[in-house]
Amino acid sequence: MPATVWILNPSHRDGPYQLLRMGWVARIEHDIDGRVVVHDTRGDKHYPVRDTKDEQAPPDFALQLLQALDRARRAASELDSDRVVAARHGEDGWAWQVYAPDEVPPAQIEPPAPPSKTTFVPPSLPPAAFGRTDIPNPADTPLWAPQKQPEPDPVTE
Repeated sequence: MPATVWILNPSHRDGPYQLLRMGWVARIEHDIDGRVVVHDTRGDKHYPVRDTKDEQAPPDFALQLLQALDRARRAASELDSDRVVAARHGEDGWAWQVYAPDEVPPAQIEPPAPPSKTTFVPPSLPPAAFGRTDIPNPADTPLWAPQKQPEPDPVTE
């Protein structure tokens, strides 16, 4: 059986993985959001690398995938052994690498830092925000108790 070339999907993080057979690839694109999209012969979309916009993936990253697949095809043919193409992020940025199936290293992207543990105290809202009006109680007595009515002011002439 001839050697096969596989694309590690997704290759930007550690498993679970899906291996895409190079012979099933119909189209490769690099979209505006920095994702490399591989379309298979059934019309399904696969994202071997996504969310690379912040990591400055090269603008020709999809073309580089095609070149890596060609290198992997040649190596598989010469060595009569399957090859795996995976994206790896190094000091120089993103690059497609070709590996033997048993030599694929783990992904190198660090997981995002956990959110800081600052305590969030929401600002207090004015009583009108709740659709009510607070009535001050200067006498500090229950509002349902009978209230003394103030004496009317004498009328002066």
